[in-house]
Amino acid sequence: MKKIIKAAVCVALACVLVSALAGCANINSITTSVISSIKEKQDGTETTTAATQSSSAGSVIDEFVAGTYGGIDFESEADVVEYYVQCYNNTKAQTAEYIDADGNTQVFYALLGEEALSIDSVLIEGSSNSIIDTLVPTIMDTLFSKSTYGLPPCNNRNPELDVSDDGVYDFRTSYFTADDCEECNVCENSDGSITITIQPKSGSMSQRGADSQGRFFEVLGDIGATVDSIDQLSWASGTTEENCLVNYEGGTGSVVIDTATNTITSADYHMAVTVEVMHASVLVIKDKSASVEISYDMTYPASDEYLMESKGITRV
Repeated sequence: MKKIIKAAVCVALACVLVSALAGCANINSITTSVISSIKEKQDGTETTTAATQSSSAGSVIDEFVAGTYGGIDFESEADVVEYYVQCYNNTKAQTAEYIDADGNTQVFYALLGEEALSIDSVLIEGSSNSIIDTLVPTIMDTLFSKSTYGLPPCNNRNPELDVSDDGVYDFRTSYFTADDCEECNVCENSDGSITITIQPKSGSMSQRGADSQGRFFEVLGDIGATVDSIDQLSWASGTTEENCLVNYEGGTGSVVIDTATNTITSADYHMAVTVEVMHASVLVIKDKSASVEISYDMTYPASDEYLMESKGITRV
């Protein structure tokens, strides 16, 4: 997930803590200060926290039923994952020409998507706060700048640049495996296409390409450096790594596949993430906890209107 999203999440966390004891005027003042400090430092070097994964508490989708769908035989969940990866790779091998905002012709992925970020729940010391419930969505709208990318995980809509920042992962191909899958299923559509739905195993502090969530979604990665860039935030005890947790569970992805070409024609990815902060202090507010539940959704293909409004590009 891109750095501006990390910044938006961190601002939300800082604001919920301020709201625990401060009035609206103080919240707005601190919010402005926090946004400024994050924007100045958000492109700095990130720390590295090991990603972990575990089996989810339970499946949120229907169980797999072996059978033939769209002319393809699926005897096991491993077959489903293997076919998903094949179609993912085929789809990301397809490119198309676009005209950018400067009138230049660019080659991007043929299948680009829309993204949306929303805050589903904000809790301070386990309780909601009406002021923050109103304020945080406004802050998110201010910070979150919509863009467009290829199938997740993806670091750039230009295939030549779609690699991890450290060069370890090449996201033109999928690293997702059967061991990463909590549950999956297949259904056949009326037009002969099939829909594969996958729920990856839950993860904590997920890194793109490194674990079950990071091989399927646009995860946050390590937000430690962004959290540390908030000058107003400190810890009553412990470290950033100990007090700031990012957990992923219950997210799913559904892709529609043309079995004649083995390519993905449309898709919906819903990532569910909870960011928890403990022992946090903001100015006079000491040793507080907060949690933010976030939904990050990617929908493919992007509409022509979305491409123009978000990045000023048009399909040739």
